[in-house]
Amino acid sequence: MDDTVREHELIIADALSRHRSGDLVTAGSAYDEVLARDPNHAEALHLKGVLLAQQGHTDTALNFLDRAVHVAPLDPRILGNRAKIRLDSGDVAGSLDDYRTALRRSPNDPDMHFNAAGAFAADGKLEDAVGLLERACKIAPAHARALANLGNMYRQLGRLADSMDVLERAVVQAPDDPQVRHSLGATLSDSRNYEAAAVQFRKALAGDRGFVRAGVQLFYANLHSCDWQDRDKLISNFRRMIEGAGTPIAELSPLIALFLPVEQASLNRVSEARARSLESAVGISSVNREDARLHIGYLSADLGGHPVGHLMVDIFKQHDRSAFQVSAIALAPPDGSEVQKAIFDAADDVLDVSGLSAGDAAERIRGAKVDILIDLGGFTRGARPEILAARAAPLQLGWLGYCGSAGGLNDAIIADQTVLPPQDVKHFAESVSYLPGSFMPLNNHVTPAENRDAREDHGLPGDCFVFCAFNAPTKIDPETFASWMEILAQVEGSVLWLREHTDASTRNLRVAADEHAIDPARLIFAPLLAGMESHMARHRHADLFLDTFVYGAHSTAADAIAMGLPVLTLAGPAMPSRVGASLCHAYGLPELIADTPQSYIETAVAHARDPGLLRARRDALAAQLPVMRDGAGFVRKLQAAYISLWDANMANQLTPGQAIDIASDINIGDEL
Repeated sequence: MDDTVREHELIIADALSRHRSGDLVTAGSAYDEVLARDPNHAEALHLKGVLLAQQGHTDTALNFLDRAVHVAPLDPRILGNRAKIRLDSGDVAGSLDDYRTALRRSPNDPDMHFNAAGAFAADGKLEDAVGLLERACKIAPAHARALANLGNMYRQLGRLADSMDVLERAVVQAPDDPQVRHSLGATLSDSRNYEAAAVQFRKALAGDRGFVRAGVQLFYANLHSCDWQDRDKLISNFRRMIEGAGTPIAELSPLIALFLPVEQASLNRVSEARARSLESAVGISSVNREDARLHIGYLSADLGGHPVGHLMVDIFKQHDRSAFQVSAIALAPPDGSEVQKAIFDAADDVLDVSGLSAGDAAERIRGAKVDILIDLGGFTRGARPEILAARAAPLQLGWLGYCGSAGGLNDAIIADQTVLPPQDVKHFAESVSYLPGSFMPLNNHVTPAENRDAREDHGLPGDCFVFCAFNAPTKIDPETFASWMEILAQVEGSVLWLREHTDASTRNLRVAADEHAIDPARLIFAPLLAGMESHMARHRHADLFLDTFVYGAHSTAADAIAMGLPVLTLAGPAMPSRVGASLCHAYGLPELIADTPQSYIETAVAHARDPGLLRARRDALAAQLPVMRDGAGFVRKLQAAYISLWDANMANQLTPGQAIDIASDINIGDEL
């Protein structure tokens, strides 16, 4: 080895030490010094490229790494680092090519397998990613990060037992690692062991007090347990994050934010932050119509045995095929349900994009020449907002499944003036299209069972007033529950019929009732029934449906109204709390829309004490029955909205934060 080579090695070694300690300026100067003497020094090119990437100069960094690869084409370290930077820059295909070559050159490097798995996962190749992580864990059984990521992958694939096994091993290897604790908590949560999940999330937060996702998941796990011990502190922290609008806001889940008692503008800021984090340069969908009909595609993971699926069956059936081609675009594998079969049979075609990456799914939708993509999921579980960010269609609309803004990923949201009051339109990053009546259809697919059962068959007293609250217990907040207990205190002998969820939620709600001096036996829990027909039928045994305050009943309220059960609701400050009001306004129950918790309590008590008052509400609902069952009429107004929005989009008249009305010259049939 000559003196020049040795000197270069010494300079590189010292520079690398400074680089690792964070002194990027001195390290960069040293790399430049070596390159001035030897422009083809592979290691200097390599490390300079890594440093530039750390400083945010991605294009220049890749230029240096390309030169390094040219000089040393088989060095797995250089290929691996270029792969990481390519992935960060959005070049997934280039990243995968580099990792494949690096793995051939370094087949026993667990870190290379670990890093490559991330690229394959980003490309939607989860099974390949799992194989790489399994190999990493076999090479290095104590590799905590590989174990944790393998557990996360297993969870995404529904392999919860396998996920639990490897994550428990990861915790043994790294008991103080917040990320590992968070991963185990997520799997416990998906396994419906919410109390154990909360323990893990608290441990993650103890190790990193700024771990936003752990705080969000703790809040969500507690919702499932009706455990309110952390609630006030977490909500206070989330409010500060939203008001600060800094980087951490993007880590808040827009879905979980719907459970926060905040204004609509705050919810929209969370959605917009998440949408910005998903911005993509993948393809721009252009208009390429070959058919006089508009091709609409409903994008959802819930086109099956899910409340959205039940509401959508009639929509697919009723569309006017002379004016519309209708596609179902599935984000989840087939669930084998009767509901899904009915939807797929009614659709003109079905596109299953559940196994595709976001970019490939968007390309598939473009290839199908979909004109209007109706997003039924937003930021809900199973939704793929990355597809919306990739601009899969010339016009993208949000409707039904997610009650809020998509943060600008869609061009417009379809709502009504009750669920989204005109004064809130300015807060939206999309246009707002108002339907007449309610934006929410009713379930015209399920025929209630003709049960001749009695209240006693459901564990209810035979002769008392039955308040019903079939919302998911995740939606029960302390203020709502306190109001319910006050209602029970004032209506002697009445009971509250709740939906059974978890052992923890049942136990905690009974404890809370006792704390309000209400006999826990007056809370009666309705078990999950196998058929929707039986669930709909049991509404006949309730007298009045009580809505929740922050995140109210949506399809649950629609089901109650469809069964002639009056719904009492409190119209809150944001869309999640106003769906009940939308339905009550549309179906003749304006007197049951309260504006304060006290008026809510007074209205409930008054209807329980005055049978004539309650009968008047039931009669009002009965009078609306023909309108409720007019599924064709609802679809006509929906189609009118699609046509108006398409025309406005073609004329460049869709403006974020502004409302657009359905064109008056379009025959929308009878308004609902």
